Amino acid sequence: MKRVDTSNRGVHRVCRRARDWRMAVLGGSCTTLGAACLLLAACSTAPRKPQIAAQTSEQATAPVRVVSRPAPSAAPAPAVEISPWAQLRSHFTLPDCDYNPDVSHLARWFSADPSGFAESLRQALPFLLYVAQRIEARGMPGEFALLPYIESNYVPLVSTGDRAAGIWQLLPDTAREAGLRIGAGYDGRLDVAASTEAALDLLERYYDHFGDWRVVDMAFNAGPYRIAKLLGNSAVPASAAGLARLRVDAHTHRHLAKLLAVACVVSDPSRFDVKLPEPAPTDFLTLVPLPAPLDLQLAARLTGMDGARLRQLNPGYLHGRMPTASPLHLLLPEAPSRTLTAALHTLPRPLWRDWHEIVLRESETLDVLAQAHGVDTDVLATANSLPADATLAPGTHLLLPGRGVAAPATATIVSPAPANADVHIVQAGDTLWRIAHAVHVELSDLLRWNDLTRTAVLRPGQRLRLQPPDRGGASATAAANPD
Repeated sequence: MKRVDTSNRGVHRVCRRARDWRMAVLGGSCTTLGAACLLLAACSTAPRKPQIAAQTSEQATAPVRVVSRPAPSAAPAPAVEISPWAQLRSHFTLPDCDYNPDVSHLARWFSADPSGFAESLRQALPFLLYVAQRIEARGMPGEFALLPYIESNYVPLVSTGDRAAGIWQLLPDTAREAGLRIGAGYDGRLDVAASTEAALDLLERYYDHFGDWRVVDMAFNAGPYRIAKLLGNSAVPASAAGLARLRVDAHTHRHLAKLLAVACVVSDPSRFDVKLPEPAPTDFLTLVPLPAPLDLQLAARLTGMDGARLRQLNPGYLHGRMPTASPLHLLLPEAPSRTLTAALHTLPRPLWRDWHEIVLRESETLDVLAQAHGVDTDVLATANSLPADATLAPGTHLLLPGRGVAAPATATIVSPAPANADVHIVQAGDTLWRIAHAVHVELSDLLRWNDLTRTAVLRPGQRLRLQPPDRGGASATAAANPD
């Protein structure tokens, strides 16, 4: 997305004028204008994609707009740095601002508040740049990177029932047919990476059938079966006026006009007094594939990112955890993605999935906490981005392995037992370490007195001996087992 060969920029301008002339003047087939059509053909170097449905004779001769990619120069000019907007514009192939009056009107409407329009694009930049990169990799028209802006302003909208969701606003049935998973813990429509691949697959499938990217946009909005039924065996009209007569709902025609209008403003922002936002380094996202589920709290701690921001970039995981059956990946800025990859090499994979946060009420060393929770000190240090010999102050937010209790973010230390207490009755949220810490005994002694290991699971109501057996009190059986 950052470098482009500029040697064919003049060819692009010639071809665009030729295409504009064709759209404005020809309005039909090229069979009677052989010389002019040869000129137009010279401007298109990409082969036409194959049609799924059989063509009629009219379809075979109708001019169909395809994506044209300039042929490589024999002696390419040195690559130069350009902005992502210039890179995106270099892949624009659809009709421009003068396609029809609706496009010009909507372009002025979108840019009526230039600063507001620019701000909306700034907020969309991380996802927009990622989608543009994926579209460029497929050789699709760059204008389709603006389609989620038309659909959702690039906000991964949540929905319930049969309503559309995500930046692409996919309906549940459409999403599932495209291979996306939708479940209690994961919604593929909200997963920007997964939904983008599914949406682009759909768009390419529509193009294979209709052979015209304008109709592809209309099919995305109204449904491909409705568009196919309306077209029947007729060729796709080449002119804007001819396509406008296709009897679909007005908002479907307006949907195409909106896409072309936003592309019009992006193509020539100075014409509309718009200053397009330049991206920050953190706006360039990288997809990090994962071999196992990863807790999002742990991912945020390992990368040094704000947890809310990490979840905002990965909204498909609904509860902060990755279900095993869901796609396993994260969209992250480039620097945090490298940090995460390096950190995960030092953490045992079985410990990736479930972590919870506690808030310390008293100072404690990381070594003692690691021993109390049966985890290696270096692992706990890595998970919390702390030195292994750290002494933690009261109020420290610490990640610990395991899911914890229902409200892990406000975990508390149990109240100290009376000095002469023999037995502690386990309450919800208790851990062996917290109990030992509260009654001022060594964890190893507490485990030995109750015949327990560090990984023992406590149950509410369970009785724990707080003194050695030879000092009397409750029997071992009564102390170590629930009533």
